[in-house]
Amino acid sequence: MMRQVPPANIVSCAGMPMMAFGLTTILPPGIAGWPLGPVLLAWTMLGMLLYMVPSLRRYQESLDLIGALSLATLTGGVTSPFAPLLPVVIVITGARLGTRTSLLQATIASLVLAVTASLNMTGRGVLGFADGGPPLVALALALHGVAVLSGRLKGRWNALEEQHDLIIHALEEGIIVTDPAGRVLRANPSARRALGFPVGTDWRGQLLSEFLRRQTDENFRSALTTPSNRPQAIEWTPREGEQLSFLVRTTEVEDGLLISVFTDRTSERRVVEAEARLLHLEELEELSLGLAHQIRNPLASLRGAAVELVSGKLPAKQAEQMEQIIRRESERLDRTVNGFLEYSRSRRLESPRPIQVSLLIGEVIDSIRQREDARDMEITHEVDDKIQILGIRDELYEVINNLAINAVEACGRRGQICFHLFSNQDESVLEISDDGAGMSAEVQARAFHPFFTTKTREGGLGLAMVRKTVISSGGWIELESQPQAGTLFRIGMPLAPKMNCHATKAGTR
Repeated sequence: MMRQVPPANIVSCAGMPMMAFGLTTILPPGIAGWPLGPVLLAWTMLGMLLYMVPSLRRYQESLDLIGALSLATLTGGVTSPFAPLLPVVIVITGARLGTRTSLLQATIASLVLAVTASLNMTGRGVLGFADGGPPLVALALALHGVAVLSGRLKGRWNALEEQHDLIIHALEEGIIVTDPAGRVLRANPSARRALGFPVGTDWRGQLLSEFLRRQTDENFRSALTTPSNRPQAIEWTPREGEQLSFLVRTTEVEDGLLISVFTDRTSERRVVEAEARLLHLEELEELSLGLAHQIRNPLASLRGAAVELVSGKLPAKQAEQMEQIIRRESERLDRTVNGFLEYSRSRRLESPRPIQVSLLIGEVIDSIRQREDARDMEITHEVDDKIQILGIRDELYEVINNLAINAVEACGRRGQICFHLFSNQDESVLEISDDGAGMSAEVQARAFHPFFTTKTREGGLGLAMVRKTVISSGGWIELESQPQAGTLFRIGMPLAPKMNCHATKAGTR
């Protein structure tokens, strides 16, 4: 259970005498005489002593009963203004200690009040007179009634606590409670198993750093002892076992206590890794099939032409045609192999530098306007001349040029192509759109795969290289398209630092 905050402890230990002090304001003049003050003072001082010495707090209920009975018997017994303190004391006792203790207190209080009433009724008392009888019976019944009810309340509270503990113990999430000094106050079984708490020994009150003392435990320990508004993803390797993945959230509650809830995400991580490996294998299989297809077709042509030439039966003109086939298919094989090698290796031999993107767009537009199939096209551009990105100039030019050529080939001779360059927070966004034939959902899903093409000529690595270059530069690329509605490629790249923009603008061309 969580400890009470100090103000609550003060009220718990000295609350009843404070209430008694308040009731003194309604006492008739001259009642009780001088003993009333010392009793109140003693009750208050003993209550503060219990507050100062926690080990003595088990006597709190007995002290309150003695104090309330003393005041009641000194000021008239059943009819005393302090008599209402007795039900309050018994209710608190029942809520804390249960039905048996509260019933015992109710019986003791009833007997003491009965003796006091008897002494008063026979004339042997010295503090006044009371009718006894019905008021005493009513108060005794009330005391025993509230004792039973408060005891039942305690029982229900205990049942709720047990149910709460069962739920906490059954959770797969680890839950650990620590105090401001880093001592462990509570931990459910999942947390104890994960952190390696010793079995059969009392771990309560020990420092969390005793269980996470290695240098490699620093991140996990910090996540469990530092409040955070967001869950933290932590990778942690226990002393014996493989690396585990946790999602940790630590919240500060009253009195500086920290509640940490951490969820084991290791299984999810393994599933993601397995899916990534499977996807990689599928892509590798598709790449291998595409490469085999690109090599097999030229080889078939080469083999057929070579067989005809070796036979020596061809006329000179046909022999020359066979030689052209061999030369053409050999060049085709060379392009395929070189393209595959280019796709497979990293080309980042240069360091990224600030590049003025508008200049590259202008160069690409000038280039495609010279194409025979683009001379009648409408090419527009809306660019921000101040935008600079971090990258390698030649690579970025190839990206823009490749997408522009694809747009030209998709549009036909009288299409429209638009370049739009703008900034969005800390990145630049380039959109290249056309009004061509567009793509189906199936084609879009495979558009960036190596060797995939919808063209009649052999497939290439154009869009695959575009995607690889953009991602390796720290950017992203999106594709939007619908059949007969055109296509839009959107590329995001990190902006160059502002301090370098003006210094490098002139040298990026």
